[in-house]
Amino acid sequence: MMKKRAVILFSCCLLSIFSMQAEIRLGLKAGLNLSEASFSWETLESGNFTGFQAGPVLEVGLPVLGWGLDFGVLYSLQGFKIHEQTERNASLYFPLNLKYKFSLLGAIGFYGSAGLFADVKISKDDFSISDMYDSFKYKTFGAGVNLGFGVELFGKLQVGPSYQIRLTDDYSTDDYTVRTKTWSITAIYFF
Repeated sequence: MMKKRAVILFSCCLLSIFSMQAEIRLGLKAGLNLSEASFSWETLESGNFTGFQAGPVLEVGLPVLGWGLDFGVLYSLQGFKIHEQTERNASLYFPLNLKYKFSLLGAIGFYGSAGLFADVKISKDDFSISDMYDSFKYKTFGAGVNLGFGVELFGKLQVGPSYQIRLTDDYSTDDYTVRTKTWSITAIYFF
């Protein structure tokens, strides 16, 4: 019985030490999205579409020097253009990234991040390439990988580009699939 109490007490002390060293910051993220569709057939030309993202993020510094996690819930508008027609969809975007930060000067730091994302579509435009492709099936759930890097100024503002590599389809038919690739330029202000 005494051994169990000692293990529980030691575990509680260890957890409290780690939680005291963890830095938790809440911030607001906003950014510009530049998306382009990737098709599995070559006959259609696609173009870029500019959208945006915005929402709260939480950054948790791990007790290991420089490492941390960030995650958020963002409203994101993305889409693509085919010939003269634009397809837009709005989604709730849930990124989860492992982040490494370091500082060369006291007021300026740098970071790199990599992680996963999921998104749930909440609205979309009516979209029809032609009568031939009316059977496109709209996907309401998506997932993929995030990669990013940037600069942190004065411990309050992070600015940098990121790239979303989608692992799921946005649309599909029996023969074709559509996936978007997205570059984002974002800024996060931490309170």
